[in-house]
Formats: sequence, structure tokens, C-alpha cells
Amino acid sequence: MSKRSCQPCTACCQGWLSSKYIAMSPGHPCQHCTGQGCGIYAERPQDPCRSFSCGWVREGSELDDALRPDLCGAILLEDRKFQGWDVMIATPTGWKIPDATLQALMQYARSRDTPLIYIENLHSNGVYSHFKRSGFGPRDFVEAITRTAAAGAGRDGMLG
Repeated sequence: MSKRSCQPCTACCQGWLSSKYIAMSPGHPCQHCTGQGCGIYAERPQDPCRSFSCGWVREGSELDDALRPDLCGAILLEDRKFQGWDVMIATPTGWKIPDATLQALMQYARSRDTPLIYIENLHSNGVYSHFKRSGFGPRDFVEAITRTAAAGAGRDGMLG
């Protein structure tokens, strides 16, 4: 498989991922995003930009071309951890992951026997308030996700 390029996708810069280093939040893109790329790409910071690993761009990715984040409505983060599980995390490039994309990501997770955490950004009158985390995978994994959601986890930004 040939190496994929980020461009023209800028989903990770559009504010749907959180960062403690760059001012961006759901609905508010990074100040350096031009809409067609990064205005400071050559000088972009290590964290979070250079160290970010989009599942679609990752070398050797088996994600379908149609699952490019700006086309499908979700960013997939692989090689993540949650309470001892190796997981994938899907976050929407809007308020919610489109149903067809979520189904495709669930199938991808199933084919790799890896649990999936998927996010829905909650808002009031179009202003982000917090996110809702849901799980797909083994029953004990889904129950753990449900317990953390019930405990109020998810108000402070993206799980990473």
C-alpha cells in the first residue's frame, strides 16, 4: 500500500480533537488551519501536531479510502488504551459520527478483535458542552465504558 497524504483533509485541525497545547475545541478550528492545510506546517509543534497519528493516514492502514476523516465524518485513533484494553477511538468531525461510518468502523474493529470507543459531541444551541462516550466490543468492555459515562467522565475533552 502506498503512503497516504493528509491533504486535502484537515479534520484533525478543525477542533474536533482536543489539545492542551493549541487553542481549539469542537466547532473552533486551530488558528493555524487554513481550511486547505496548516499555515505553519513546516514549523508545527511536536505535540500535538507532529506526534498525532490518524488511523487513516497511518502507514499500512487497512481503512477503506472512503473512511478518510473529512469524507466519512470521523477520525479514528488506533493503538490507544482504556482501563487495560487496547482500543480504537472514533471521534466525529462534527457533533455525531454518521450511522454508515459508525457501522463501518464497528466492522473494522470487529475484524481486528479490538474494542471501539466512539464519541458524540453534545451541545446546546450549537455550543459544545461535553462529549458522550460509548463502547463496542466485549460485554465487560461496554459495561466499563457505561460505568465511566455514568460517573461523569467526558466533560473535560477527548479521551486519549
